[in-house]
Amino acid sequence: MFARAPVGLIWRGAVVVVVLIAAVVACTVMTAQKPIAQVVPSASPTLSPTASPSPTASPTPVPTPKPTPSPLLSQRITILVLGSDSTPLRLSQGMGKLTDSIMVLSVNAKHTQVSMMSFPRDIVDIPMGTGETWPMKINSISYYRGEAAMKRAMAYTIGHPIDYYIEVNMTDFSYIVNAIGGIDVYVRQAIYDPSIRLSITAGRHHIGGAVALKYARSRHTTSDWDRASRQQQILAAIVRKLVNPKTKINVRTLLPALKSLKTDMPLSELGAFLQVAKLSAKAKVVGGVMAPPRFAGFTGIEPGTGRGWIQEPNLVAIRAYARSLLAD
Repeated sequence: MFARAPVGLIWRGAVVVVVLIAAVVACTVMTAQKPIAQVVPSASPTLSPTASPSPTASPTPVPTPKPTPSPLLSQRITILVLGSDSTPLRLSQGMGKLTDSIMVLSVNAKHTQVSMMSFPRDIVDIPMGTGETWPMKINSISYYRGEAAMKRAMAYTIGHPIDYYIEVNMTDFSYIVNAIGGIDVYVRQAIYDPSIRLSITAGRHHIGGAVALKYARSRHTTSDWDRASRQQQILAAIVRKLVNPKTKINVRTLLPALKSLKTDMPLSELGAFLQVAKLSAKAKVVGGVMAPPRFAGFTGIEPGTGRGWIQEPNLVAIRAYARSLLAD
């Protein structure tokens, strides 16, 4: 038996976390690498006691041209969010990078609705968009083929274009949580997972980065689908803290997260992304986890394949669901 993850998860402003994390990181990088130059006033010119300064004509004022609005402000934006487990310890032991957290976020052109779809890591047989089907688990695509191939595969899987990706080490989420002073979450069901030393009761909790990471990664006493749901919950909690004007961000605490962050979101559009974040702060967020039985065919251990526990995707159901969420 397996626990089903809720499909109708409703939150507000979840896309802001993707935009603001990228923006904060970009601003921090620019600040760290390009210190502000000090402007030293030049000495006043010395005038001859008998000479009078020549009169100069007043400059003709030139009207300031209005900036052209970015097209990002009037179109749907869809982002693939990846959380990897590429800790220094795992990499030093020769273990590959796996993206155990896989989400697609999409904000509509009117900034009134954000759609969120989470994909469990055990999904196999993902179409790559090149005529090839990926036989291994979905969380290994990025490691073997790269983020561009992963983005293309996910776009083909949901039947909708994906504009950008953002990838961060799951461990670095703890730095982000600590940098904003912790987050508030409502734990629906108590979790005791001795494998990662997590023990948390049901109810409301204010948690720091270490507990947030465990809460987002625990699956041995629940399920992978429950874990994906909790990862969405963590993102929403980070959003609530980021959009709160009283939140102070500890940039020094955030700096370690820069080491693993990767994205193809162009820095030239930073202002537009920030504007999208502001416009989407009160958007309704809908979506859920691509969990069985609705979004899967076979689920379990497939004899003779060596792939372990797997979930075969129901692409027809996934694409139909994506169309219902992403229809303009």
